[in-house]
Amino acid sequence: MSALPTAAPTRSTRERLVDAAGARIARDGYDAVSLRDVAADAGMTTGAIYGHFRNKADLLAAVVAERIGTDLVAPSIGLGADLPGTLAWQAERAADRAGLRALLVDGAHAARTDADAGRLIGAVLQDRLAEWGAQYRAVQAAGGYDDVDMDALLTLLLAVELGLGVLEATGVALPDPATWSVTVRQVVEGVASPPLPTGQSTPEETPRSAH
Repeated sequence: MSALPTAAPTRSTRERLVDAAGARIARDGYDAVSLRDVAADAGMTTGAIYGHFRNKADLLAAVVAERIGTDLVAPSIGLGADLPGTLAWQAERAADRAGLRALLVDGAHAARTDADAGRLIGAVLQDRLAEWGAQYRAVQAAGGYDDVDMDALLTLLLAVELGLGVLEATGVALPDPATWSVTVRQVVEGVASPPLPTGQSTPEETPRSAH
């Protein structure tokens, strides 16, 4: 006898509100969305929103945090200690993160006029960069990246991700996923510290020629 299908876990009220807000903001833009819209989409009242979020900016930050957590994975989920391979793997799947980039672009725009939005989304990004930094620093030595400032590299990669969102918002075509993946791998491999051949000195150790 075959097993009965397992029912999908029920989404909590908070999760349903985040889902509804993410879909509505991605479609209409943060400025055009009201809490009443989100509540209606979720089949709830605005009172349900205020039971979980302080305001619209707080809700937007929750949406960004949720989407980053699901759309940008940890290195352990990718290719382990292969740093270039992990980041190339992420790059090849850039098209899957279009919705996340739209939210980030919208969040950046909202931050210009909504101090709460800027503070809350900034905190989400800072926390995520710190988490990624710890994860990637744990694997970087195995790949010959001892001299790389991993926090700076990850900030650069997040900035590139946001830049892709700006290009998408303005209708600029993105590179082919396979090409983009290869390019990211080449860039990351280019900052590695290759081992020196036996007996070769670094430039600082090479004696100057006598004059």
